[in-house]
Amino acid sequence: MLLVVTSIAIMTAVAVDFQFNASVDLQLAANARDELRAEYLARSAINVGRLVLMFQRQLDSQTGNAGSLLQSLGLGGATGGSLNFRLWEIVPIDCGVLTFVLGGGLSALGGASFGGDGQEGAESLALASFGDFDGCFNATIEDEEQKLNVNRLNMGSLTGQAPMLQLRAMMVDPRFEFLFDREDAHALKLLPDEVLIALHDWIDDGETQATINLTGSGEPFPDGFSDENRNYMSRYPVRYRSKNAAFDTLDELYQVDGVGDLFMSAFRDRLTVYPDKNKLLNINTSSQEQMLLNIFLAAEDENDMKLRDLTTLQNILQEIGQAKVFSFIGMSTSQFISIIENNGITVKPALKAKNNKWITDKSETFTIRATGQAGRVEKRMTAVIRSDSALGKVLYFRQE
Repeated sequence: MLLVVTSIAIMTAVAVDFQFNASVDLQLAANARDELRAEYLARSAINVGRLVLMFQRQLDSQTGNAGSLLQSLGLGGATGGSLNFRLWEIVPIDCGVLTFVLGGGLSALGGASFGGDGQEGAESLALASFGDFDGCFNATIEDEEQKLNVNRLNMGSLTGQAPMLQLRAMMVDPRFEFLFDREDAHALKLLPDEVLIALHDWIDDGETQATINLTGSGEPFPDGFSDENRNYMSRYPVRYRSKNAAFDTLDELYQVDGVGDLFMSAFRDRLTVYPDKNKLLNINTSSQEQMLLNIFLAAEDENDMKLRDLTTLQNILQEIGQAKVFSFIGMSTSQFISIIENNGITVKPALKAKNNKWITDKSETFTIRATGQAGRVEKRMTAVIRSDSALGKVLYFRQE
């Protein structure tokens, strides 16, 4: 009897262990399957986004005729005779919409999409049917050329004055004074102009620390006398030297003197390194903070009292909103300048020149943020695309 009981106990333990291992292996296999599905759903969202940007490029080449038509309808004044139609802002990149377009019917739209930012969990997500499995994806497109391009700090001569003043105006905003009043992790406390110099020295060709020229003419960053690597080689636990080349990613800014978590938390959403450095700042931003900065930068006199008048600024913002006709139609640079001048603010003559080096109203570099989900597995991807005649050139790709 003892032998039988012992044998049964051993067999039961072996069977339970076998069942547990089989269940774990089954769940691991299911997760691996869903992970692959989620990855390719996210990739699909990226590719749909690239397709939208290809159509955007084609549309931009036809905006002259469309602008004339809009003007004949009495709306042309809003765009200066050119229709700046932002297709990527109104075309939803969503599994439910795509399934509907491909024949899924209205039932495909019944919840087969993420929440506002695509971050909801699997339990609250109604998944669409893709063949023999359920899944979902969505993506958002973000204009990189509405942001301030750090790589433009190395333009030199008069061309470099615009990006230097644009970035400086962002950092010297009184709201961000606290960022420069404390030491960073390396016991350094740098002023905004010193951080600006450090960013320039990281990408310029020389080994000498630059100075900054705020006169509005000449070289924006003339050479100084100090070694630009002195802090990197003496204060940092891991020593390194300035790259002396353009930034490849935004996270690379962390290696520069004065740039830390607080700095990036404040400015990350308004900085970029991906567009061609010859591309100008696009005034059609959806950020009110950046639009206010654009207004300040356009003014010839930065001490103009109208720039401190909240009523004047509110009027300008309101007129800019009206000028766009619809949120997905951008305004032209000429209309942006006219609105500011009509409110009594003198605009820099350089902005009104035919070949201005400050602002534009068109973009070609965009960030696509995609999410794919299958089962309980979610994959996120980020791709920076520079549009061309095909599906665009991938400048940056990251998968999480």
